[in-house]
Amino acid sequence: MKKLISILALAALLSACGNSETPKTADTTTPETTAVTETAPVETVSAEAAKFATYNGEGFSFSYPENWKSVDTSQWNAPAIKAAFSDQSSSTEFADNINFTIEASASGSVDPEEFANNTANYYLQNGSAIGISEYKKTNYTNKPYKEYNAGVLEGTYTNNTGTEVVLVQYMIPSTTDLYSMTLTYAKDSYDQDEVNQIIDSLSISATLDQTPNANAAGVAVADFFNSLTPYVTSDTGVLDQTSYDFFAKHSDLFPASTAELRKNVKGLVDSNVTTRHLNKNVANYFEKFVKVSGQVIQVEEDNSLGSTFSIVLVMDDNGNYITALYPATTGDLLDGDFATVIGLPITNYSFQNVGGGFTNSTLIGASLVVAD
Repeated sequence: MKKLISILALAALLSACGNSETPKTADTTTPETTAVTETAPVETVSAEAAKFATYNGEGFSFSYPENWKSVDTSQWNAPAIKAAFSDQSSSTEFADNINFTIEASASGSVDPEEFANNTANYYLQNGSAIGISEYKKTNYTNKPYKEYNAGVLEGTYTNNTGTEVVLVQYMIPSTTDLYSMTLTYAKDSYDQDEVNQIIDSLSISATLDQTPNANAAGVAVADFFNSLTPYVTSDTGVLDQTSYDFFAKHSDLFPASTAELRKNVKGLVDSNVTTRHLNKNVANYFEKFVKVSGQVIQVEEDNSLGSTFSIVLVMDDNGNYITALYPATTGDLLDGDFATVIGLPITNYSFQNVGGGFTNSTLIGASLVVAD
């Protein structure tokens, strides 16, 4: 299974680049709206004040070294990255850089340290896929933004040119969005004072809601299935709004993690619905729990989202297939075992089989996966 790139890791795509790999803004391109300013000297800065330019984006602004240039990030298809600049004048293999992202928060959490820990864990487990190797979290500091909770994650890694890199991320969460400023320097050019000045320059015009979302758990579960449905189906399937709302309303059942919840789920199963019904028209069963038993053809687990989820391919006695997307581990379940899946049908799709043809399957958001 290919590894998912975490939403939080999008900002690291630029951070992992070497100077020769960094896309540059064409010389004929009109610069972003900026104003060159000089920062007032402070005790920790040299007598000669550093010169900065100010980038004014939609709803935010920040300062960056005036000799850094705007970077075209369109090749990464990452709309969360709202602005990026790098030191393209450097002759070294790594370009010091900064980027700013605004992305939807699936969890609704307003705890910046939670985001920082999840991000650090992602780099540890999957960083090599985006050019970040030997990542080490060196520090986390709570650093409020105005009256809002926010924090700074600091770490180091080695990029694909062999350069030792310092990675600093300032994270400001709201119940709907996560605002992140990511600064990346080669270790030899890292300047703590400059980093602090850039972080302190950040200004966000929106009013940030940090009131805990009463339905955060429901939204997180629904967003989990919504975001992974295209991934599992190779972008051929989507989660219907009816299914999204049902997952959000019954989030405590995904997964059914206690004996009482497992009993409740089993009682909700519509035993009249079979894989033949799902193959005919899955849309008729978006709000019905179904049960499918059969042989496990393939079971995979993934930790790239900060917690374990599983994808289990099962063939029933009629030779029909279901694919269970399960937000938990399957324990000791292995290929060739027999299992029962209980959950909500999401969509029908096809995948290429080893014979070169295609196999039809129904994707199910699994509440329970148990070995028979």
